[in-house]
Amino acid sequence: MRIRYSIAQGGTERNEKVNRIDVVVIDDDEGIRWILQQTLEMGNFSCIAVNNAMQGINTVMNFHPHLAIVDIKLGAVNGFEVARMIRQIYNDVKILFMTGYREAITEQVEPADNVIGVLEKPFNVEELLQLVTKTIS
Repeated sequence: MRIRYSIAQGGTERNEKVNRIDVVVIDDDEGIRWILQQTLEMGNFSCIAVNNAMQGINTVMNFHPHLAIVDIKLGAVNGFEVARMIRQIYNDVKILFMTGYREAITEQVEPADNVIGVLEKPFNVEELLQLVTKTIS
C-alpha cells in the first residue's frame, strides 16, 4: 500500500497500492550507486539508487523496499537519521549501513534498529549478494 508521510506530523496515511521493490540504495557517490545497482540487478534484485537522504525517504515511501542500503555520510542528514525516518515510515524495512569508516560506527548500531550489518567500502560484491539474498528471502 502507498504511504503518504509527513515527517513533521510523525504519522502515516495509508492509501493506494505500492509496487514493492527489493532494495533502495541511498548514497551520494555516483560510482558506488552505479556499482551497487548493477550488482543487485545482476543478482536479480529490483533496485532503485538515489543520491540524497530526501530522495531516499521518498523512494522508501513509494516502494516499501525489503532492504535499504544507506551510506552513513550523506551530507546534511546522516545515515542514522535516514534509518530512523525509514523506521517511522515502515518498521519492517531492514537497514544495511555503508561506510569507509566502520570502526567509527560499530558502537552506535543497535540490533533492535533492523540493522543487518555494516558494509565496509570497498566491499566484496559476492558477500553483498549473499547478505542481500539472506535478508530478502
